[in-house]
Amino acid sequence: MAIRLLQLSFGDGYAGSAKIAILSSDLLSKRNYDVTLIVSKNSLTEQRAKERGVKLFAIDTTKKFKTIFNETDQYYLGIKPNVIISHHSLDRKVGMKLKRKYRKQFLNIGYRHNISKSTPIIGPLLYNSYFDYLIACSKGVANSLISSGINKNNVRVIYNGISIPNNINEISGQLVRKNFKLSGKIVLGLSTWFHKERKGFDILFNSFSKLNDRFVLLLVGIPESDKQNVLDYAKEFNIPRNKIIMPGYVDNIWEYYKAMDIFLLPSRSEGFSLALLEAAAAKLPIIASNIPGTNEFIINGENGILFELGKPHELLNGIIKLTGDKLLAEKLAMNAHEKVLNKFIHENYATNLDNYLMSALKSD
Repeated sequence: MAIRLLQLSFGDGYAGSAKIAILSSDLLSKRNYDVTLIVSKNSLTEQRAKERGVKLFAIDTTKKFKTIFNETDQYYLGIKPNVIISHHSLDRKVGMKLKRKYRKQFLNIGYRHNISKSTPIIGPLLYNSYFDYLIACSKGVANSLISSGINKNNVRVIYNGISIPNNINEISGQLVRKNFKLSGKIVLGLSTWFHKERKGFDILFNSFSKLNDRFVLLLVGIPESDKQNVLDYAKEFNIPRNKIIMPGYVDNIWEYYKAMDIFLLPSRSEGFSLALLEAAAAKLPIIASNIPGTNEFIINGENGILFELGKPHELLNGIIKLTGDKLLAEKLAMNAHEKVLNKFIHENYATNLDNYLMSALKSD
């Protein structure tokens, strides 16, 4: 008999956690699971899940929490899941209330995709009381949960994985470079949403402002509503708007990766970045901040360059170094590419998640 799994992924769908909710729903449905994904109506998550053929329900999450919970509760009663997995803060709040109501009728699992910012005492108490297990996408996230007071025996690390197109080696990025007139330019790329502090845009813009006109920034994934905020912030660093390209959310993300020369990840906080794995799969040299999660994939000088947050000039130095040393750039890119193929593709991720859920159900 198929295991009935209910996943919750509310929000706009731009975060990597939404990608993982969709990917895990798709992969587990191809194994011994009857998976239903509940998402926010008219979100990017809903659109992408439909494209992958994931069974889903969409609800209006702009309504009051009581209404959101009651609608989710109705779906719960119709499905009677063995397991509920929640991916975002609103999801986890709904999952906790379902657990209070139905107790041992299902396993309640919270998926944590970033460093814990739970309120001291109150957050851990709620988590320890109403979640059976927590999945962390990296050791950094797991350590943050445990240090905040979460029972370490209930925390399990399952690293994210990505799907790589079969024709990845045939994708050139030349169409993107042509459309944006990037001939002769050195393209520094990111795939992210806009958050000045957490995503390190101040570090990025400070370094970028010191580079000459050969360099351009390609920022993929910035929603239309945030584009002017990005340009206004860049202006504070005297960066002209014609040096920043923002195509928004794109379906052909791999074409954009392939149009980049160097991938940057200057974040102050990450869980285990999907964009980092995707950039590695696209054979890009990577420069990233030395933070938990990211430094569990990047080994400085072996498959990328890490810079210290307290020494932001190291980002600029790394860009200049890789631009001037193509052999080094190619070596780092190839090593990162091989690491993704060996450890972080979706088949490995699905097997690890499947084995963990089966073990949790047996021990319950």
